[in-house]
Amino acid sequence: MTLRQFISAVAVKRKQIIAYAADDEPVPVEQFETRNVTVKRRKLPRDGPPGFVVIRDDDGFAGSLSLDELRHLVTPPIRRPWSDGGETSYRALFEILDNTVFTSFEKKQMVAMSREIEERAWRVGHGTLRCGFQSLEALRKQRSVYSRLVEETDLDVHVYLADEQGEWPVDGVTAHVESSDEIGRTWLVVYDGSTYTMAACALIAEEVEAGRFRGFWTYDEELVDELLTYLTTTYE
Repeated sequence: MTLRQFISAVAVKRKQIIAYAADDEPVPVEQFETRNVTVKRRKLPRDGPPGFVVIRDDDGFAGSLSLDELRHLVTPPIRRPWSDGGETSYRALFEILDNTVFTSFEKKQMVAMSREIEERAWRVGHGTLRCGFQSLEALRKQRSVYSRLVEETDLDVHVYLADEQGEWPVDGVTAHVESSDEIGRTWLVVYDGSTYTMAACALIAEEVEAGRFRGFWTYDEELVDELLTYLTTTYE
């Protein structure tokens, strides 16, 4: 199974997003509307309660979010993994939308989602973190974050790149420079959780056009383990 096939496998898990909002209220749900994610809209009176969305899966009700929370997810601030400055955590939002394929996320959204996984790894402080940056230039932009993850934790950090044109910017990581097309087009951050398997999580997304990504994030321990097995057997 390739990384693209992992995305396709998650895409067959049906979900329904029902947005309750006034007619003139914008609802940022288009990025989740795929062949297997149905988005519906229900009208609220203009002077009624604040808008919200309900997520349902094959097992029934999966959770609900206010429209403000959903907007926070699709237009997130970027924070450092070790930040304790009172930023609103969107872990609850991720858990509700776990294993839901998004169709068109931009780089800022991808960085914010990556931070959620990097923060878990930072807080546990050990285990294996595997990250795909596509290019050396992308890794350079995250130099301060990954240098600190390596220097101030016991994490075993592996980095996957499609090219190595220039000086390697981060000491202490295990480098995997691969000619594979999928490494060149895939953004990945996968953490095994170490001895805390409930902390296992992953983000996998394919760049479908310049700066726009399609993929999913997951807290499913078995799926994370399958992704790690794929990476270690294919690229080690």
